[in-house]
Amino acid sequence: MVDKNHASPLQPAADGQAGRKHKTVEEALNGSMVQDEQDMIRLGNDMESMKTNHELMEEGLVPDPIQE
Repeated sequence: MVDKNHASPLQPAADGQAGRKHKTVEEALNGSMVQDEQDMIRLGNDMESMKTNHELMEEGLVPDPIQE
């Protein structure tokens, strides 16, 4: 049985992000965090639900290191 939602390295997934049609490399806006307004809204919602470094440290967790 082939799972269309889990692509092999040689074959892209049938669906793109948020259930939209998959974009080819040539069509995608590579280097951008979002492809369109719908992606921007989804990313904003994802980021709002993330805890800040201060909140993580209060819970005794170690936040991600600064990436250079």
